[in-house]
Amino acid sequence: MVSSKAFLLAILGCACLCSSVLAARELSDAAMVERHERWMAEYGRVYKDAAEKARRFEVFKDNVAFVESFNANKNNKFWLGVNQFADLSTEDLKANKGFKPISGEKVPKTTGFKYENLTVSALPTTVDWRTKGAVTPIKNQGQCGNVHFWSYLKDLIVSEMIYIYGD
Repeated sequence: MVSSKAFLLAILGCACLCSSVLAARELSDAAMVERHERWMAEYGRVYKDAAEKARRFEVFKDNVAFVESFNANKNNKFWLGVNQFADLSTEDLKANKGFKPISGEKVPKTTGFKYENLTVSALPTTVDWRTKGAVTPIKNQGQCGNVHFWSYLKDLIVSEMIYIYGD
């Protein structure tokens, strides 16, 4: 009789534990749904139907989890943020964004910088260009191909060089 009571108590305890875990998950999912809705409003994102929204929500949830997990590691030298690309999967980004070299094109090799009379000891150990205003926010380049990439890169480099070295 005692063993059956203990067994029933164990089952009841497991049921309570499972229900509290499920309730916590429902609260977490509700908070994430709300976060996704705020994110959609911030970036003007509208999906074609409920199925697309559900699929994008799952990607958003995974990406937010990745960002938070990465940022929890205090040994990283940079941190990530949730931006306008948060509902895109790696496959989406590969298909629609970034550098697309023309077949057979060779990227020129860099030769590096050469400065006369410069010693390493004269340089600061680190420079955070973000605090100096030289780094601009992330920009959506759309379906950027090879030609647009180089144009964008040129503009970025020139504007940052003007900032750093002056007119």
